[in-house]
Amino acid sequence: MILEYIVIGAGILISHFLNGTNLFEISGFKPDFMVIFVLFFALRKGTMAGIWIGFFGGLLSDSGLGGEIVGNVVTYKIGLHSLTFCIMGYLVGKFARPAYHENQISIMLYSLIVTLISRIASYFLFSLFFHENLNYSIISTSIFNGAIAPIFFWVLGKLYRLEQAEG
Repeated sequence: MILEYIVIGAGILISHFLNGTNLFEISGFKPDFMVIFVLFFALRKGTMAGIWIGFFGGLLSDSGLGGEIVGNVVTYKIGLHSLTFCIMGYLVGKFARPAYHENQISIMLYSLIVTLISRIASYFLFSLFFHENLNYSIISTSIFNGAIAPIFFWVLGKLYRLEQAEG
């Protein structure tokens, strides 16, 4: 049980580091591996896995944003991705998991739609609490995630030895 959590934690760290590299960048567009990682576990293991992996993955994503000086105060954007990924993990595990079928098209569609909704929600939270970020890519990241999700799901399925879970 503990080993399983350690291996999932390592996957969260690897997803975070993949988000930080330019290895998968094409014409300035990058995928969001953390969204795909949370989506994978929410679909395969359910709501609780989606919530906790979303929380810790989002917290790690938020910690990578750093601080911003506003006036004489340094503000940190901790909790925005965490909240978004938690809600996404719960909703996907609760409502999308029973209708999920393990095929390339459904993985692509789930990834595209979930990434689009989570990126819009994160952008809204950034705009609400801080300021608008005009460099925050929504559509291109969603399309990119949809394109690479079947490969990422296949690799994660082999690494974690998780078969298609029953709804």
